[in-house]
Amino acid sequence: MKNPVKNSSLIYICYLFVFGCFSAPPSWVDSLPNDKEFFHGVGYAPFSDYDNPKDIARDYAVNEVASQIKVNVTSDLEIVVEDINGNVDNMIKSVMKSRVDLLLPDLEFMDQYNTKTGVYYYVRLHKVKYRQAMERLRQNAISTSLDHIKLADSDFNINSFSLVQKAWQEIFPFQDEPITVFYENENINLYTLIKRKVSTYNSRLAFKAKLEKDICRTFVDRSNAIEIEVMDNENQKPLSGVPINLKMGDSVYTIYSDMNGIAKQVLSSQIWVSAYSVEFSLDVDKLFQDTTNEYLITLKPTINSISMNVIPAKATIKSDEKNLNEILSDPIIELAIKQYMNNKLEFVSSDPDIEIYINSNTIKKSRRMGNNFPYFSFGNASVVFKDVSTDEQFFNVTISDVKGADFDSQEVAGMRAYDAMAKQLVALIEESLMSN
Repeated sequence: MKNPVKNSSLIYICYLFVFGCFSAPPSWVDSLPNDKEFFHGVGYAPFSDYDNPKDIARDYAVNEVASQIKVNVTSDLEIVVEDINGNVDNMIKSVMKSRVDLLLPDLEFMDQYNTKTGVYYYVRLHKVKYRQAMERLRQNAISTSLDHIKLADSDFNINSFSLVQKAWQEIFPFQDEPITVFYENENINLYTLIKRKVSTYNSRLAFKAKLEKDICRTFVDRSNAIEIEVMDNENQKPLSGVPINLKMGDSVYTIYSDMNGIAKQVLSSQIWVSAYSVEFSLDVDKLFQDTTNEYLITLKPTINSISMNVIPAKATIKSDEKNLNEILSDPIIELAIKQYMNNKLEFVSSDPDIEIYINSNTIKKSRRMGNNFPYFSFGNASVVFKDVSTDEQFFNVTISDVKGADFDSQEVAGMRAYDAMAKQLVALIEESLMSN
C-alpha cells in the first residue's frame, strides 16, 4: 500500500521545482515603466525562432528606444535626400540606425526575463544624457569631418574623394539639423561644402588618351593598345592609383594609373569595318568599393572618348576545290567565304595583306547498293589564313566526312556535299571569330 504522506511530499517538491524555475514576471514585461526621465524599450524573442534569442530580444529593445527618438525632417535633410536620389523615410531610418550605433555606450541594459517560450529584454536611455551625448558626438563629428576635408585639400590625389565621403559619413547621423561651419573664409553648410568639394575634385581630373594605332586593319592588326594619362588639371601633376572605366563595344575594363599617371590596356581586335569609340572615365564603383555607407555623395564622372578606325585588310584567295578529284570550274567554298567576308576584307588580285588557302575534295567510299538507293559522296576541306608580312598562319579550320546524296548522279552527290561544307565552314569561321 502506497504511503499518502510520502506521495504528497513528492508532489510538493515537484511543484516547487517546476514553478521555481519561472518566477513571476517583472512589471516591465507587461507595461513600460512610467519614468519620464528615460526612453524605455522592451524586446522579446522566442526560443523556437532564433539560435540567439537573447541578442535578438536586446536588439528589439534597442530599436524600441530608437523609435521614441524624434528626427526632424528639416529642409536641409530634404535637400540631402534629393541630392543622393533617396527618399525621406529611408534617410530617417538610416540616420536613426547610425545614431543608435553611436549611442550604444550610453544605453543602460537593465534586465532580462526568461519564460518557457522566450526571452524578454529591457533597456533604457536617459533623456538628458542622450541630448548631452548627441551634442558631444555632433561636435566631434563636425571636427573630424573638417579634418578630413582639410587633409583632402592639402594634397589632392585619388584618396581625396574617399576623404570627403568619410567627412559626409561623420556628419550623416546629425543631418536633421543644419550644420554651419567656417571654412575658407566663409560660413557655409557643411553638407554643401562636402558636395562642393566632390564637384571640385571631379573637375580637377584630366584624362588624355592616345592609341597605339589610330587605324587598324581587320585580321592583320590583331592587337592595339590605349594609353591614358591622368593629371591634376590645376597643377598638371600626374595622379596615380586612379581607377578608370574603359569601354569599347561590348568589352569593359578597369585599369589603374601608375606612379607616372599612366594607365595602359590592350584592346580586343575587331573584325568589323567601322569607326569605334573608346570611352573612358573615372570608375566610381571601384573608387568607393570599400565605402560601407549606403548613402554616398553623388559623383558623375566626365565621359571621355577617342576614335579608332578599322579598315578592311586586303586579301586574295587561292582555292583548290575538287569534286571526285576533278577541279571545279566554279568554286563553291571560295564564293561562300567571299560573301561572308564581304564587310571584313577587301579582295584584291595583288599585294594582299592576307592570303586564304582553300583545299577540298569529295570521294566515293562505297558502291551504290541498287537503283532504289542514292549515290553518296563525302567531302573534306581545310581553310587557312596566312599573314603575308610575317608568313604566319594565324587561323585555320578543317572539316571531314561531310555527306552529300543524290539518286541520279555521283557527281551531283558531291556537289551537294560541297553545299553542306560551305555552310559548315562559314559557321565555324564565324564561331571562331566571335569567340576570339
